[in-house]
Amino acid sequence: MADQQHPQADDSAALRAAFDAVVRAQTSLTTELSRQAGIHESALRTLVLLSETGYATPTEVAGYLGLTSGAVTNTTDRLVDAGLVERRRNPADRRGSLLELTPAGAELIADRQRRYAAVLGSVDAAHDGRLLALLEDLANALLIGAVDAHADRADTADTADTAG
Repeated sequence: MADQQHPQADDSAALRAAFDAVVRAQTSLTTELSRQAGIHESALRTLVLLSETGYATPTEVAGYLGLTSGAVTNTTDRLVDAGLVERRRNPADRRGSLLELTPAGAELIADRQRRYAAVLGSVDAAHDGRLLALLEDLANALLIGAVDAHADRADTADTADTAG
């Protein structure tokens, strides 16, 4: 009877559970692909960033992954040693460096992209080609939620500062 009185509550719980399942499945795939490549998950995320941007500074990698500069240095050293990333001098900052994928790093990411493309293509076909629009809407809504959460945190900090 409660189900009939509050169907939106049930839908909301089902949506959250389905979203959590997607996040867990994606995490599992990332974990497995990282394990197969012999690298940490944050290293795989670094490779994805470099694939998407062409190159990045260690500071940009740290900001993207939410890691400390020391963690990025360790990750980068391991990726360089594994032959997946090349570190070269940054022409805009002689003290800094740029990180780029090597051909081996690019192939590892290409394999990841092929796997995701197969999964997403299959699901998209099963849902009449609507997956792209749904994922774009979801990504935008999550980003708006992140901005709102950041603003809430800033408002809370401002209130605490003025109260003290």
